[in-house]
Amino acid sequence: MASRNGRAPTDSRRLESGRPSQEMSSEDQVAQQTEEVFQSYVAYRYQLEREQPDVDVPDDPEMAAIQQQPDSTNSQVGRRLAIIGDDINARYDKEFCEMLKSLQPTRDNAYEYFTKIASSLFESGINWGRVIALLGFGYRMAIHVYQHGLSGFLTRIARYIADFMLRNRIARWIAQQGGWVAALDLSNVYLKYMLIAAILILLGQCVVRRFFNQ
Repeated sequence: MASRNGRAPTDSRRLESGRPSQEMSSEDQVAQQTEEVFQSYVAYRYQLEREQPDVDVPDDPEMAAIQQQPDSTNSQVGRRLAIIGDDINARYDKEFCEMLKSLQPTRDNAYEYFTKIASSLFESGINWGRVIALLGFGYRMAIHVYQHGLSGFLTRIARYIADFMLRNRIARWIAQQGGWVAALDLSNVYLKYMLIAAILILLGQCVVRRFFNQ
C-alpha cells in the first residue's frame, strides 16, 4: 500500500489514555492513540536494551525522558508489544541496522524512506505481526538517526507511524479488531510467528527490490 502523498505529516495528534470499549473504537481514535502506544513501546524497549550489557544503545535523552502512564491502556499495549518485539528484534537486529545504513535518512528524506519501507511491509495484507514490525522499525529508525546527529526525531517518527496507519487503513483494521486494547488478548505464540513472517518479507523485499533507492 502506498501513502496518499510523500509529504510528512504536520499535525500533532493528542493522545487519549484510559481503556475505551471495543465498540467505541474507530480508526480516528486508533490513530490518536497510536502515538502513545509507540511512545510506550519505545520507552520500554529502550529500557530493556539499556539493561543488557552486550547491547550498544546510545544515551538518547528524548527516549529517556518519555513519561509513561502505568494505568493507561495504551501504555500497557505498548509495553506488551515491546516485550514481544524485543525478542524478535534480537534475531534480526543486524539486518535492520544494515538496511538503515543503506537508507542514510536525513530530515528531508526520512518520511519518504519510512513510507516506502512501511508500504512494502503491508503490501500483502495487515496483521498484528506486521503492525508490531512497523513499531519496531520506527524505534530502530529513531535510534539510527539520533546516532547520526539528528536529535529530536522521536516525536516526528511517532507522527509518521500514526499518519501512515490512518492513510493506509491500518488504523481501520485495528479498530475492526476492537482497537489497540485487543492486542492485550493476543497470544505470544501467534504474535511471534506473525512478526517473524513480516520481518522476513520486509527484509527480502529490501534486498531484492532495493525499493528505497528508486
